[in-house]
Amino acid sequence: MTQSDLSEKPKSKFDTGVAIGLVAILINIITVSVYMYQAKIMREQLHSSSWPYLEWLLVYNQEQGLKLEITNNGVGPALIKDVEMRLKGVPINPDSLFVELIGTDYFPHLTSRVQNRVLSPQNSIKAFQITNQEWSGKIFNNLNASRFEFLVCYESIYGDKWTTIGTEVIENGCR
Repeated sequence: MTQSDLSEKPKSKFDTGVAIGLVAILINIITVSVYMYQAKIMREQLHSSSWPYLEWLLVYNQEQGLKLEITNNGVGPALIKDVEMRLKGVPINPDSLFVELIGTDYFPHLTSRVQNRVLSPQNSIKAFQITNQEWSGKIFNNLNASRFEFLVCYESIYGDKWTTIGTEVIENGCR
């Protein structure tokens, strides 16, 4: 064996340059993953900072009458896309609600269109209001007997969709 044979070291299967390169690639993959996760969290926070939360309530008392009021209890505006009313499970045109219930809409009442409106946070819209004691009691009883349902489909400014059925809210519930 000669001196030159002893000075030659056996070559390792992994070169240190390749090992450093692989570690650098792994660190870059981890860094990109962390940034993607942070971006996802930031997007979710942005969406949650503008969530609308609509609820509607049918309120009746003998002195003040009957009203159907929709309130935005969320932190962002609600873009009301569609409304649907049902009596005994059958959809009806909101404009014909009173005709379906009592055969006429010629009595003292106020109605307001809800569809295609924007409801800002902590505000409400009255879909209808009846202050006459006789008519409000009669209509309230007929609404209960007819299993009245009112569905409001709405969106946030980011296009997230919900449907409210009273105080119950269904995510992605719009048609």
